[in-house]
Amino acid sequence: MNQLLRRGLFLVMAGAILMTGCQSKNGDQAFEDTEAEGNGSAVGAETVITGKGDSVSVTGTGAAVDQRVVTITAAGTYRLSGEITDGQIAVNAGKEDEVRLILDGFTISNASSSAVYGIKSGSITITTEEGTDNYISDGTQYQYEEEGADEPDAAVFSKDDIILEGSGTLTVTGNYGCGIRSKDDLTVKSGTYVIDAVQDAMKGKDSVEIEGGTFTLNAGEDGIQASNDEEEDKGYVKISDGTFSITAAAKGIKAETLLEVTGGTIDIDSEDDAVHCNGDVNIIGGTFTIATGDDGIHADNQVVIDDGTITIIESYEGIEGLTIDINGGVIDVTSEDDGLNAAGGNDGSGNDGTGNLESGMEGRPGGPGGTFGSTEGAYIKITGGEIKVSASGDGIDSNGDFYMEGGTVIVEGPTDNGNGTLDYDGTGTISGGTFMGTGSSGMLQSFSSDSTQNVIVVYFADTKTAGTEWTLTSGDETVMLSGNPDKEYSSLIISSPELKDGETYQLAAGEESMEITVSGIITQSGTRSGMEGGPGSGMEGGPGSGMDDFKNNGPRNRGSGDNAPEKGGESGITDNPQQGGGMRGNRGADGSGGGEPGEEPRPGTPQSDGEQREGAEPAQESAQDAES
Repeated sequence: MNQLLRRGLFLVMAGAILMTGCQSKNGDQAFEDTEAEGNGSAVGAETVITGKGDSVSVTGTGAAVDQRVVTITAAGTYRLSGEITDGQIAVNAGKEDEVRLILDGFTISNASSSAVYGIKSGSITITTEEGTDNYISDGTQYQYEEEGADEPDAAVFSKDDIILEGSGTLTVTGNYGCGIRSKDDLTVKSGTYVIDAVQDAMKGKDSVEIEGGTFTLNAGEDGIQASNDEEEDKGYVKISDGTFSITAAAKGIKAETLLEVTGGTIDIDSEDDAVHCNGDVNIIGGTFTIATGDDGIHADNQVVIDDGTITIIESYEGIEGLTIDINGGVIDVTSEDDGLNAAGGNDGSGNDGTGNLESGMEGRPGGPGGTFGSTEGAYIKITGGEIKVSASGDGIDSNGDFYMEGGTVIVEGPTDNGNGTLDYDGTGTISGGTFMGTGSSGMLQSFSSDSTQNVIVVYFADTKTAGTEWTLTSGDETVMLSGNPDKEYSSLIISSPELKDGETYQLAAGEESMEITVSGIITQSGTRSGMEGGPGSGMEGGPGSGMDDFKNNGPRNRGSGDNAPEKGGESGITDNPQQGGGMRGNRGADGSGGGEPGEEPRPGTPQSDGEQREGAEPAQESAQDAES
């Protein structure tokens, strides 16, 4: 009897324990479901959304299906796979809800709206699963519920933050407007993205921040854009890493307030500016390869380059801003007009300045009928780095001052006499670094006499052909400086800390050689040549007329260095290398106009009078006299 009682009590206790365990398990599951539906980070099991072509299945909570439209109403993690044809993932959750979409081999298209539409949430994080390919596309025509509505307008659109990450690949085709657009912040942490869009490929109104990833962007307008121009702390683009291949019919990367790059490899081919900001551009690192129909790098305010490798293989103007500070980096610029240009105002060079890519140069601010003269606050300052400029216009052009305090600068300037190796409206001083500039003689302007580092200016007896090497050797035949320009040249400006006052140097260029003794800050050898039909002619209509040639010039409809604004500055050439020729004024407040790149000289105009420069040797000393 006692044995039976003990056996019964044991069974009762075992049953109670078993029931308690079951209740605890059920309670935990209910808690997980509650968390999955609440605000904040997703907790608990994933909700699985599976596309089956013309139907969709949902396993889990937080999402519901109406035909092929899946509406997510709660924070959580949603794993998407399969294919949905003419459907939509709509996120309409709480304002603080964080929604994560894991794309696990997922394809979705929508013929009349966004395929992924963020109506309301705290943020939408789109994660691409490792090793998967995912595709999102929209149609060419949208149908809006309300007349006059214009949103959504992107294949992936959200009124709130979008975060992109993962180890897979996402291909987005924006057939109507943008590829990916956030009306708040767009952040990319990782992943591979192939985006083809009628308008902007990637757009965040308040900001775009990219920390890494691989990007192939093909845009009918801008490649990457931040558009908020109403708040000072918004409207910025920051790139710290990533690999980019951007092809854009407008601008490659555009920001309103700040465009900052600290790393990454960026390849841009754009019709308009490659790198553009209506405020400031800061380049602290990264590797750029740029081909553009307008400016390689443009800021309405300041451009600051501290480091990085920048190769501008094709541009109208290379680097342009109200102020340009170059403190480091390796920079190689090829331009049809000015290589470096400090000028105020918004951008407009290379096209009509309004985003109209069809009109070519006719509408360029400061072009035909534009103003000339200095711009308050404009300057170029170089304190470090290795800079090479090959320009058909002015090599370095400042509508204010030019300061060189360090670094190495090589300029291969214009071959025509309507532009110069250097062109500045204020002062142009050198106090450090090495400068070597070749080009034509007609508009030659050297550094100012208030420089603190010695400068040699050479006019050659004849024009040297492209590839003609020049060398400067000291008395002990040590080669101090040398160059092998890719373009023809008739003048040379050199400055180095090694040039000593009173020392005699041997300069050779091809078959021509001369002895030059440094005497004062500016030392000249030879006399200005190549001025037949050059500046000061007062030719009818001014130099550089024939604006029709600007239209449809080249694959990007850009203005060619062989054509120029219609009207130059006042005539009256001076042979002072610190002042230049005066054939045309400098650029207007918008940074354009005033140049005559590529113009052939007209006959029957007076030659230079050979006026002696300040601190120079007698101007009438010929190259042959110097040689003897």
